[in-house]
Amino acid sequence: MLDFSDLPYRFFPPKRNALVAWLIGQNNRWHRLPRVLKVDRVEVSGLEGLRSKLNRSGRNKDRILFLPNHPTHADAAVFIEAIRQAGFTTQMMAAYDVFLRSRFDAWVMQKMGAFSVDREGSDQRAMKQAAAVLTRGKHALTIFPEGNVYLRNDHVTPFNDGAAFLAIRAAKELSKHDVRVMAVPVSIKVTHLSDCRAVLAKLLTDLGNALDSPTNLQDNSTSPRESIVRIGSAGIRRNLAQRGLTPPKTDNLAELIEFSAGAVLSDLEAKIGIEPKDGDSLIDRVRAARRVIHEVRTDEDRQADHAAALTWADQAMLAFRVCSYLPDYVAERPTLDRVSETIEKLAEDVRGAMIEPIALRRGFVRFNDPIPLGEFIAKGKRGRQAIRDLTAACEASVQNGVDELNAQNPHAGGMMYEDL
Repeated sequence: MLDFSDLPYRFFPPKRNALVAWLIGQNNRWHRLPRVLKVDRVEVSGLEGLRSKLNRSGRNKDRILFLPNHPTHADAAVFIEAIRQAGFTTQMMAAYDVFLRSRFDAWVMQKMGAFSVDREGSDQRAMKQAAAVLTRGKHALTIFPEGNVYLRNDHVTPFNDGAAFLAIRAAKELSKHDVRVMAVPVSIKVTHLSDCRAVLAKLLTDLGNALDSPTNLQDNSTSPRESIVRIGSAGIRRNLAQRGLTPPKTDNLAELIEFSAGAVLSDLEAKIGIEPKDGDSLIDRVRAARRVIHEVRTDEDRQADHAAALTWADQAMLAFRVCSYLPDYVAERPTLDRVSETIEKLAEDVRGAMIEPIALRRGFVRFNDPIPLGEFIAKGKRGRQAIRDLTAACEASVQNGVDELNAQNPHAGGMMYEDL
């Protein structure tokens, strides 16, 4: 998982150009996906059912909000190709730091119809832009509600509720004009096409050596999960010790993750003066801490606090990385994809940088049944409860779609690691 960004915020509006967007889409299809991201093609399903339930013509045509999961660094490119095949156009909300990587990247994204958002701040310009996209209805709106890339394709991470809030607010306004807003959950699955265990074994061996925890997957006496757990545990303990925190005396991975992330967060929360709410998950606590840290680090009037906030950001990132692992993710279904994702995630966390795709993959995109927002804006429905209900419904639909794609996966990535 890559570091959070606390660069000074700048809003990048969409500047969609149909011709440029088409050219970029072709480049994405024939060059970026297969040659850079190693995704040979994208297969799309669910379109017939989606089209049959949408009103796409006339003044009262449905407004569409696409809500895909975000399991890999290839998702935006995969989704852009799926949208091309589906015949939709969309404007996409994207993290502002992506636009700051280069002027060319920013230009390309804006011409495709993307606009920036400060995910950890109160970004009124982005919210206003998103609402305008839905209100006008010329293009669909796309938001990735997980907010981050978790490198965990088979399990959807709890959605942020900002997309549901935005959709319900727009639906209330548009209902006055007999116009529907339809939330469309989208399931993305990227799977390996070939046996890439030799590459994974080398990558895991290098990680083990870097963390003074040697391993060898070519030794049949050691399972992939055992090696991953040992190396991951070594990394967690090392990071805790480097920050003056005492690692727990347990070999249970779930306990180690819970204790370690909790200890880092408790120390951090005390430093920045916040308390967790009852029922908050570890991820919720990280998000709350990050909002405070981000506010400090992007405030030019708080230069005196920036040095301290830098260490807070480091702690928040450590907690986020630790609690983003599912202790039984590999154990419950040790497929090549799950083993690969976990090793790649470990490598990214240890190195602090994105790693190149290790082998050729195939992308699958399933458009799930659209959810009309009428029932969520019905009279008597409390606002916060409606937002929670819509968020939960979209999250469940995406997870069900991922499960269906996995059940139909005939490729090496869906096979048990030991059976290849």
